[in-house]
Amino acid sequence: MSGVLTERRAAILDAVRRDGAVSVSELAIRFGVTQQTIRRDLHILDANGLIQKGFGGAFAAPGRVLYGYQERQGEQADVKKRLVLALEEFFTDNATVFVGLGTTFASLHEVVVRHPGTLIATPNLDVAYSCAINTDATIYIYGGYVRNKDPAVLTVTDESRTRFKFDVALIGANGVDEDGTILEFDPMEVDLTRSILQHSRKVVLVVHHEKFGRRAPHQIAHIRDIDVLVTNGNPAPRLRSETLLDGVRVIKVD
Repeated sequence: MSGVLTERRAAILDAVRRDGAVSVSELAIRFGVTQQTIRRDLHILDANGLIQKGFGGAFAAPGRVLYGYQERQGEQADVKKRLVLALEEFFTDNATVFVGLGTTFASLHEVVVRHPGTLIATPNLDVAYSCAINTDATIYIYGGYVRNKDPAVLTVTDESRTRFKFDVALIGANGVDEDGTILEFDPMEVDLTRSILQHSRKVVLVVHHEKFGRRAPHQIAHIRDIDVLVTNGNPAPRLRSETLLDGVRVIKVD
């Protein structure tokens, strides 16, 4: 891929990672070049599978992460662990639990081990492995494609999505828009999560406070569709209205 990632194109990838989606006009102004130049950059990045072009802009390519698992796992590791420990109250013996994708849930086995008879259904291979090795939980893994450079299964649509009635669904997100929309980069990930929410008694969204205001192109749900928000800051200032959290229990982790 020599010659593909010029300094400007690398900066475009960083912008996609940060905001989820970028527009041609914004990039042209930022880099002081013509929109035609930006379109050529996006075409090259798209041709190499690094992004996906859209009308007037670009977003993260489905089935691919721009930054590898090891890099993302190290980010905010202490905070992620505290967020997971706050989930203890949602686990009961013999519970049926869905666990979504993301490195936030990497230490979940430390909670699961204290609750015998738990059934974990997940597309998250990291969670599946750690819980299988360290707990007595029954583990179900959804089938599909393994995402590039990531221990995540991008699931195919089949009857497995309606197999379980979950006591609780634990989900993450790549971003939460100011209007309360919960966002993800990968459309294949979104499809599974949407179907799971329909079969869950309680939905818990677990996100670092920096995800509020971050952009991504695909909608999972709205914050009003969840029951509990677990985060490490005050989300209200980053939402258009505090009323968006009406009816949502917010757990703030120090």
